[in-house]
Amino acid sequence: MVHGHNKQRGRVSLIEIPGGKDKRNMKKTLTILLLIGVVSFGCQEQVITQLEVGRSKLLDAGLTLEAVEHLERAEQEEQNKVEPRALLVIAYSNALSSGAARVHKMDARYKSERDRRIGELGEFEMKKILQILDERHRIQKDAMQILVDKGAPAVPFLLEDLVKNRYRHVHGDFIQILQEIGSPGINDILAAAGDSKTPSAVKIQLVRIIGDIGDASASAGLETLRNATTNEGLKMEINTALYLLGDEGSEQKIIEGLTDGNVVVRRAAAKSMLYLKEHPTTKMIDALEDSDDTVRRDIAIALMEYPDAGAVDNLVAILTNGSSLNTKQAAMDTLNHYAENGLADGLAARLIELLTDPKVVNHEDRIRIVQLLKKSAVLKQIREADQYDNLPHKLYVFFDETETNDMVKDELNELLNQLDEEG
Repeated sequence: MVHGHNKQRGRVSLIEIPGGKDKRNMKKTLTILLLIGVVSFGCQEQVITQLEVGRSKLLDAGLTLEAVEHLERAEQEEQNKVEPRALLVIAYSNALSSGAARVHKMDARYKSERDRRIGELGEFEMKKILQILDERHRIQKDAMQILVDKGAPAVPFLLEDLVKNRYRHVHGDFIQILQEIGSPGINDILAAAGDSKTPSAVKIQLVRIIGDIGDASASAGLETLRNATTNEGLKMEINTALYLLGDEGSEQKIIEGLTDGNVVVRRAAAKSMLYLKEHPTTKMIDALEDSDDTVRRDIAIALMEYPDAGAVDNLVAILTNGSSLNTKQAAMDTLNHYAENGLADGLAARLIELLTDPKVVNHEDRIRIVQLLKKSAVLKQIREADQYDNLPHKLYVFFDETETNDMVKDELNELLNQLDEEG
């Protein structure tokens, strides 16, 4: 029977359908079970593993001792042991290098664990450490040292990543590791340098590493490689490496390389100028006018180590000749070094003349000139210049009447204030 309003209960009654109550109860039950399942699934999704906590504490928070505890548990819990083991050896290393292990009297155990685990590092753990290096964390040096201590077994994986151009922005770290591993890795490095699959640029870098390691036992392998290659740039790098290993007969070939028609040869020769016992300064000064920016930069750097007052003209020319920022900075550093050592008399006057030259249209060049004028040795030249030259006055006039770029004027203002304060 259908009822209307039930006045006693104060609400509308539902129509009763046979079996309807059971169906509603079943629907409620299913809904509740579904909700429980969703909540349960959500909770499972939010579970954070010991590995994740340990990794975060080690790499992000720097809480090394806490990281060790989590990673030791992770090693037991995780089916794939590679990452926890790689992270653990890094954690032990960091705890030791930072002093945290010593403070908490854990250094003996951690050192024992570190040594054991480095000995047990396999291919996959080493590759994981290389991957972690690529992420660039606070533990970078600790991870690098692990591979150095592993020694020769780590070399093939470092070489593979260099040859295949993986992790490009940490290749500098890989090169440093290979240099520190040193002689135990020589044979693998020589083999990679002679492999036809290795790109020329990588071969050149590998030859440089061999030269830096300085193991004369590599000489025969380098000579074999030099005789086998048709790459003139690589030959020049090999000449330099052989020179570093004691073959002084390579010196003349390196010097001749400064004027070679092949730019790769000139680059290799220019980079080698730092290593020669006798420095062909006349040719080096001429090389400051080379058409290649890399050659000019490396020669400017070499001329700081082996100064020659005759280089000043060409070094000054680099400041405004379209060279790269790095090359201009190298020229500035060398000129400042010359001024500090009394090899650049009259430099301040020449720089002021260059600054006020209307042909110097690049305001960034003018900024660098003013920055060089602000160096103490050059400032001293301005103050001690002949009154007839009146160098400070020239700067004031240029500031007031000519210069329009705000950034240059800011630098000039600082320079003029320095002259006022200390004049």
